[in-house]
Amino acid sequence: MRKAIGGSLRLDRGEVRELVGVFALFLLGLLLRIAPLKGALVGGDVLFYGSDSFYHMRRVLYTVDHFPHTLWFDSYLDYPKGLELMWPPLFDQLIAGTSLLFGAESQRSIEIIGAIVPPILGSLTVVALYFLARELFGRRVGLLSALFLAINPQHVSATIFGRPDHHVFEAFLLVNVVLFLTLALKSREKRSRFAAVAGVLMAALAYTWIGAAAYLGIFLAYVAIQTTLDLRQRVSSKNDLLIFLAAFGVALVLMLPFWKEPWLRPSFFAAVGILLVILVLLALSRWFLERNLPWATFPLIVVTLGYVLLISAYALGQSMGVHHLLDSGLSYFFGGNLSQKVAEAVPLYSAVKPLSVTGFNLTIAVMGFAHFWRSDIDRPQLLFLVWTVSILFFAIFQNRFLYVFSASMSILMTLFFFRAAAIVGDSEWAQKNRNISKFFAPALLLLLILPSTASDVDVFAVRPAIVEDGWNQPLIWLDENSMETTSFLDPNQTPEYGVLSWWDRGNWILYRSRRPVVANGFQAGATDAARFFLSVDEKEALRIMDNRRSRYAVTDSKMLRSGLSAIALWTDESPTDYVKKTEDEDALAYKHTEKFLGSTLARCHLFDCQGMSHLRLIYESEPKVGSVLPANQVKIFERVSGARIAGTSNADEPVVAVLNVTTNQGRRFEYTKNAVPRNGRYEMNVPYSTEGEDGVHAIGPYLVSSGGKSRLVDVGGEDVLQGGEIAVDF
Repeated sequence: MRKAIGGSLRLDRGEVRELVGVFALFLLGLLLRIAPLKGALVGGDVLFYGSDSFYHMRRVLYTVDHFPHTLWFDSYLDYPKGLELMWPPLFDQLIAGTSLLFGAESQRSIEIIGAIVPPILGSLTVVALYFLARELFGRRVGLLSALFLAINPQHVSATIFGRPDHHVFEAFLLVNVVLFLTLALKSREKRSRFAAVAGVLMAALAYTWIGAAAYLGIFLAYVAIQTTLDLRQRVSSKNDLLIFLAAFGVALVLMLPFWKEPWLRPSFFAAVGILLVILVLLALSRWFLERNLPWATFPLIVVTLGYVLLISAYALGQSMGVHHLLDSGLSYFFGGNLSQKVAEAVPLYSAVKPLSVTGFNLTIAVMGFAHFWRSDIDRPQLLFLVWTVSILFFAIFQNRFLYVFSASMSILMTLFFFRAAAIVGDSEWAQKNRNISKFFAPALLLLLILPSTASDVDVFAVRPAIVEDGWNQPLIWLDENSMETTSFLDPNQTPEYGVLSWWDRGNWILYRSRRPVVANGFQAGATDAARFFLSVDEKEALRIMDNRRSRYAVTDSKMLRSGLSAIALWTDESPTDYVKKTEDEDALAYKHTEKFLGSTLARCHLFDCQGMSHLRLIYESEPKVGSVLPANQVKIFERVSGARIAGTSNADEPVVAVLNVTTNQGRRFEYTKNAVPRNGRYEMNVPYSTEGEDGVHAIGPYLVSSGGKSRLVDVGGEDVLQGGEIAVDF
């Protein structure tokens, strides 16, 4: 850009083409990310992708009504205990504030804004990456890196329409932090301004994600490495250290108002610790230069000081809980118990297949590191390298970080392309075969682009999991056919009853059925849910439901297949005790063990509460047809007191009650209950009434038999709900 004589701003042709290219990449990214709009709009409703998106929107709706205050305690979670929320508020406040700014008043209009924010932020991240890559490696690398990010499947998936999750904002902020730190390292006149902006973005990151402390630690690692390299060259690191002191100083000031809040405390203590370490590095490096000490001893001293700082943090544990923050943080990032229980926490090497699109892109990205081999790396490029290696390290332990690594991956793939094209172009073969070699670069670029492009085609047909798995209609039914609970919009009071399901369905139930849940995406209550589903004794299952004041339990077929292993792990049992998976070229089969077939989950979902006294099927969805596995089906069960059928019988054999039942889908089954007479008397509890002709209902009365005699017995709905007694003597 250059300034004309008259004072106006003009762009040369190259700069115009560059800006047009960047804008085109922004539009391309926006198009791919908005494409899932069709799948998210169902029957006039906005249905979100994933699970956490639903809870973000619950919090957004609350924030719109109480702006700028947001929801910090929800009595509808971990029912009936309620749950203190640990999500930092900025992302939800961003959507709520935008909604208020545009005058959105209805829930649907707020949901539309919540759904459109992720693709906008995702596309803006593409633009930010362009500027970062351009500052680091030049304009050509900037443009191609932006293209790779625009079509990157991991980033597209995380930033699509209808996926309002704080991770999209987290990735956007992190790329911009690195961008402005890069600008500060390259600029002399404006380094303070750039550092201050980076500090504001760091603070925003802390107000967005509770794990931001790990990202802040990356910059400390860079400072330590760069200072060591400077000492090796006998040059001062003062200017660089002052940049990071300014950035972390601004971030710390902005964190001060809420530093005591548990969701901000990790980032606050990390910023304090990093500031102190940078000050120590500044003094120590100056001392090394003045004394002309051997540089190799510097990293040893830094490591020793780091160890002392770590011990000091643990010593502060009793008064400030710092050691607990470190323990929980390390456990979170490097696996811990969640690595086998939550899909996104699975290590990269277990989650990504080498021959997949992600595997291909990762391979090319790793090869892109060759660009730095025997190259003169300047300070901003070293910052990029440390950042990239750190995020890749996180992703190896938890594949969820791929959406963040996608930014670095795009730059690395670009570096690989230009390095490979240069090597081939300069080769003797290329000089001798120019008619052929000139096609190498376009062919290689096409090869790098096609896998991601082919994968992105799926976004035009994708549908939210709540629709794909057949949960939407059952949850609407539950909302319309169960007693409304109080305080949904202002969840400070304990509601009347809860719903028990597996945790990754909890947010769906909460948002669509507007009912309290025992377990949801925060995993609170997951252990009780797992124990309920795998209990083999109805009394134990009822004890869990009663302790949790749960009236309904909801299951689906996936809980008996792919979800069963995770359920078992939450009870500290081996998944193979319940299910064995076999896989061949045509199908994936799950063989259930006898132990599982006796569990509450199996007795309810597979056997229609056969022989149970206090649980009954009240709804089942139309089966969703699967391509390989059997159809997925959602079922809802109600906890009832059960009607007590009791009387006299002198027979030596059990008294048997049989009832023919038809479900709301027209499927018929036979419910059977047995009771052994003792001292001439018997009693049994049955959960189904004989009244009603809609939904799940009986076809005629119970047939109760004993000693060759039979009685037809009607059981009223109130008898089932209130535990009424029906006398039947033989």
